[in-house]
Amino acid sequence: MTNATFNASLLLLARQYRRASQGEVAAKAGLNQGHYSRIENGLLPDGPSHENVERIAAALQFPSTFFYQTDGLTGLPLSVHPMHRKRAAVGERVLKQIHAELNIRLIHLRRYLRAADLHPELPLPHVDVDEGGGPQEIAHLIRRAWSIPEGPIANLTDYCERAGILIIWCDLEKGIDGVTMRVRDLPPCIFLNRSVPPDRMRASLAHELGHVIMHRIPTENIEDEANAFAAELMVPERQFRRQFIGRAGISLEWLALQKAHWKMSMAFLLYRAGAIDAITRHQSEYAWKKIASMGWRLREPHETDFPYEEPSIFPALLRMHSETLGFDLETIGRLVSCDVGELQQMYRPYLGRGKPGLYVVK
Repeated sequence: MTNATFNASLLLLARQYRRASQGEVAAKAGLNQGHYSRIENGLLPDGPSHENVERIAAALQFPSTFFYQTDGLTGLPLSVHPMHRKRAAVGERVLKQIHAELNIRLIHLRRYLRAADLHPELPLPHVDVDEGGGPQEIAHLIRRAWSIPEGPIANLTDYCERAGILIIWCDLEKGIDGVTMRVRDLPPCIFLNRSVPPDRMRASLAHELGHVIMHRIPTENIEDEANAFAAELMVPERQFRRQFIGRAGISLEWLALQKAHWKMSMAFLLYRAGAIDAITRHQSEYAWKKIASMGWRLREPHETDFPYEEPSIFPALLRMHSETLGFDLETIGRLVSCDVGELQQMYRPYLGRGKPGLYVVK
């Protein structure tokens, strides 16, 4: 790496990923904190010495090659789902760590995509909310553009992938269900928290899809707009109203049946019923109290779960490196400048141990 240039922004990224302070990293690396700060801020005209980079890399448990990559950083996503008002509860250091991890994953993704060509088969338009007639109309547009039949969407993940969106499961912080990242040189990426139940994951994916289609700059309304898009996309009002014909009220048993039909949570469906005035305020309040008394606000009964919609494109991309190209984990680690243990943690269970091979650029 003697001819490579040290990338100070990646040092900041690595430190935030480890949730460490400058002082902690400097102490582990045996450096003066002031000197370390100048390294991280790119204030050394000739860059840090190779010896100091090695010491910092060891302190942060990153390969030293990571810091000589040319990748730039992408800013915080438009939103960290759920809503903005809940982000404060997550904590600034945690948000920085999430931001760092997503950037590291994007760096890896660039390397993985060198060996693949992705050709979307469905359109993925960008539609301004006002120009498109509002989130509900845009949801109708997407259903038409993707030829989605009436009724429940069988597999939203499949539709998104066919439109060129990469769906990636990862371990996000508790309370954050999904994050959208849009970068000029990469396909749109939606990162979903693998630990949430399937009903919440589907709702989060629909919400994040709303961001991909409708939003380019943050506004105070983007979360409400994404929620409205998701509601109409997954449970169209006109079709949902048919379920109430001849009904005097609703019960938890009826909500459970609707959950099995629409593949959305009972809470989502109850909220939807109240939002379109399909039930009275009294009926809504009574049902919410029943759900709360059963302890279902945080987790609905496992008996009502349906299977996860597992992504296929990104796992196939990983398996192509380990199985088709025959890379072992050490080779993949060198490709993306990542420790083998970190790779296993980040990309379980899709990376196997193939035979060492050459990196083939398609």
